[in-house]
Amino acid sequence: MTSPLDGVRVVEIASFAAAPTAAAIMADLGAEVIKVEAVGGDPIRGLMKQAKVPEGEVNPDYPFQFINRGKQSIELNLDDPAGVAVAHRLVAVADVVVLNLLPDRRRRFQLDVDQLHAIKPDLVIGLLSGYGEQGDEINRPGYDMTAFFARSGLIGGMTPPGGVPPHPRPGQGDHTTSIALFGGLMAGLRGRDLTGEGQVIETSLVRTAAFTIGVDLCTAVVDGRPTPDRPRDKSISVMLEAFQCSDGRWIQFTMPDRSDAWNRFCRALQREDLIEHENYANGSLRYRNMPPLVALIDETVGERPFDYWAPRLDEYGCIWAPINDAASAAQDPQVRAAGVFQSVDHPELGRFETVGAPFRMPNNDEVGPRGPAPERGQHSERILGRLLGYSPEEIAELADKGVVPRAD
Repeated sequence: MTSPLDGVRVVEIASFAAAPTAAAIMADLGAEVIKVEAVGGDPIRGLMKQAKVPEGEVNPDYPFQFINRGKQSIELNLDDPAGVAVAHRLVAVADVVVLNLLPDRRRRFQLDVDQLHAIKPDLVIGLLSGYGEQGDEINRPGYDMTAFFARSGLIGGMTPPGGVPPHPRPGQGDHTTSIALFGGLMAGLRGRDLTGEGQVIETSLVRTAAFTIGVDLCTAVVDGRPTPDRPRDKSISVMLEAFQCSDGRWIQFTMPDRSDAWNRFCRALQREDLIEHENYANGSLRYRNMPPLVALIDETVGERPFDYWAPRLDEYGCIWAPINDAASAAQDPQVRAAGVFQSVDHPELGRFETVGAPFRMPNNDEVGPRGPAPERGQHSERILGRLLGYSPEEIAELADKGVVPRAD
């Protein structure tokens, strides 16, 4: 079976998470992805290893495997003109180049858009940054905590008045932005195939974050008003809140207050007395009396364990979900049934599960991780020799100059 991106070669000149994850998805789909790392490796290597492992065992870096599975790696010193020349030869045989270098660094390494298209006119170029390609701050570094969560308004909208901003999970903004870049690159390849001309795809952490909270921002851009999170006792609806069971587990409800939702909610919780209660009989009354209503539901749900409530909520057609932590989600039968996890075979770690791409193609069994993440520079000699045509003597000369590491 043919994979969708068979025959597409991607050169990734990027580090950390967002841009490399987009390239990893392309590798899942059959693309040949060559990861260009600085000498010494991508700075994210080893950053998220497990704190402790038994003596003599491999210390796995599962996040790096997730972000870089199925790629080849070459280490390259782009501060040396000979290293830039190697990069240019890679560009010449690529279909796609993915970069997260800021504009000043792209110019310094002779990897700006015009320079790349002069080498390969039909190249699809993906640019990913913190803050975009226009404006006074295009050279400002931006990780997802700053550009995605903080600057965009996302964290601000999750913080109740007078409250403390929450801690987003690591990489959440990076991996959301990687999906945006991946989708753009697919459009770029389609545009190249239709026109024969090179394409430029640009996305940023801040732009992607803004899209994720578009419901808030499309209003704020018109009326100029912030939309901070609401405390539970000032909620729009008690049926949009989370409640804790007696065993400590939490249940999240998302039931728009329409039709017979209130009746079903009350019956599931065995609180039929609230259906026609003078303080809660309609949405307006429930909103005006939210603090005591939230307290009542807290008390009710808190009297029984999760396993008691779950079947009742389903019986009455409630819209709800358990609030899982990462360990619970990893074992949740429906999360697994949705195809979230796929396996990778590693020469040292053996077979392990990782998180797959955020979509599946049921009619193509070839789509998925093609192998582990590469060791740093693992494929340098093969890429230089077989792909780019450097002789052994030329490779040795590059190693002598420090453009590539010397082979072990």
